[in-house]
Amino acid sequence: MPPHEVRPTSERARQAYFNIVGERIHGARFLDLFAGSGAFAFEAVSRGAASAVAVDSSRRTIAAIDKLAKEWGVPVKGVASDVFSVREGADFVYADPPYDFGRYDDLLLAIDRLPLPDDALVAIEHRRRHEAFTAKPERLTEERRAEYGEVWITFFRRNR
Repeated sequence: MPPHEVRPTSERARQAYFNIVGERIHGARFLDLFAGSGAFAFEAVSRGAASAVAVDSSRRTIAAIDKLAKEWGVPVKGVASDVFSVREGADFVYADPPYDFGRYDDLLLAIDRLPLPDDALVAIEHRRRHEAFTAKPERLTEERRAEYGEVWITFFRRNR
């Protein structure tokens, strides 16, 4: 089990995300930033993603994710890293920063620098109080926002 300090995304938000993504997840590479329990990475592969990388700064959390992935025989790889140092490419990126996170624009710009393919879909979960991203990424365009009470998910698409 992940350490007790992990704050998982609500079931409602996770299900809504995967309903929006739909069948496009099949065969895709998935990147789970601020992975916590790794629930998004594991759900992505259970829904047909070819592989998932779960990134979290906690080595204990990553060890738990890697242990589960090995036990279950699923293609989820844990990476203990600061999300701003990640260089993984993916077709889908989901970022769920902690409640007190204050660097959303920095996060958006860091994701913009990742080796993402054209049409990659990036989703950043945030609280309602953080309503707008002010950064101007070069290759990501805001596509939509899904609102679930105090939890919002803003979607960005990689430009062609």
